[in-house]
Amino acid sequence: MKTPAFYLNSQSRLVILILLSATVALILWSLFRLVKQTEIDERQRMEVWALAQKQFVKDIDLNDDVDPLIFKVLTSENSIPMIVVDENDKIISFNNINPQRALIKDSFLLKNTLENLKKQNDPIEIVFENAVNQRMYYGQSATLEKLKLYPSALILLLLTIGALVYFYLRTSQIAIQNKLWTGMAKETAHQLGTPLSSLMGWVSILKSKGIKEKITTPMEADLKRLETITNRFSKIGSLPVKTETDIVSSSREVYDYLSGKASQGIEFEFNASATKINLTINKELYCWVIENLLNNSIDAVVGKGTIELSIADEKDKVRIHVIDNGKGIPKQLINRIFQPGVTTKKRGWGLGLSLCRRIIEDYHQGSIQVRSTAENKGTHFEIALKR
Repeated sequence: MKTPAFYLNSQSRLVILILLSATVALILWSLFRLVKQTEIDERQRMEVWALAQKQFVKDIDLNDDVDPLIFKVLTSENSIPMIVVDENDKIISFNNINPQRALIKDSFLLKNTLENLKKQNDPIEIVFENAVNQRMYYGQSATLEKLKLYPSALILLLLTIGALVYFYLRTSQIAIQNKLWTGMAKETAHQLGTPLSSLMGWVSILKSKGIKEKITTPMEADLKRLETITNRFSKIGSLPVKTETDIVSSSREVYDYLSGKASQGIEFEFNASATKINLTINKELYCWVIENLLNNSIDAVVGKGTIELSIADEKDKVRIHVIDNGKGIPKQLINRIFQPGVTTKKRGWGLGLSLCRRIIEDYHQGSIQVRSTAENKGTHFEIALKR
């Protein structure tokens, strides 16, 4: 069988991981350098603007003509927000501040903007010969603000892609595992078929020889039981065929079989609100669920206790209750009890309840839940099937 593309040896996975990590690190390093260089460039632009402002004031004081280059520097800056204040922090001028927020120089909003600019960058001093000094506070241009978002956006994008890749590989692996388990289940059912048929033939021979029924009847019941289990395994991985079934009699069959095999110290009780309740279900899978729940209850009561199986026929649903007064489910497992591999038993694969949920919810569009449980007081499971 051809090995799937995503099954790589550990060395190959390590090499790919190192290459990807190096690529991501290089991209992030380049982005951070670009952000840093942009910050330096904007600082230099503001320093040039401050020098131009100083020369402009000097030319005005001397009644000289303003150098066109100085005028161009002062008027061409249209991206970096700035506020110029005097020695007493009184606002003298501002540029690239939203005019709707700063209608007048001393407005409350403009002062708040000044406080924000003070937190972003160190001020640039504008020193005049007449000792009337000024400071210019400036912020970040829209371009720089966007650049600073790119590393975070890139990391978020990479995490999203990584999560999608992991999900794809995980689901692919689960799908392959499901196919493997399905194949094993069908093969088990196939292998059981031959000896089961042979055993049925031997029972028929024993009956024809006049062997007492008290011997052959239990043997037939156990063989029928094995045949039911074989049919269940053969149906794994296939869409179940649903037929109109009386769930009262179907539940009763499982109940009678298990109650007859259980310890004498366990008291069983069966109740149904009607003698016959028909639902469109797959009988064998439904009985498998009831069997799993009853077996769990039998294990929970540890040879002595009470177990109740009841069926309530409601207007739009039929509810099946399995109640015991056994050990209960530990608090830390309640929310995970239907997950594969989770079990309260020392021995067991933890597949029974996850299988029950799949049969009830996926195949029959019903629901199964733990209605209540308490340590050493018992557990109450409820199945709800729609009409």
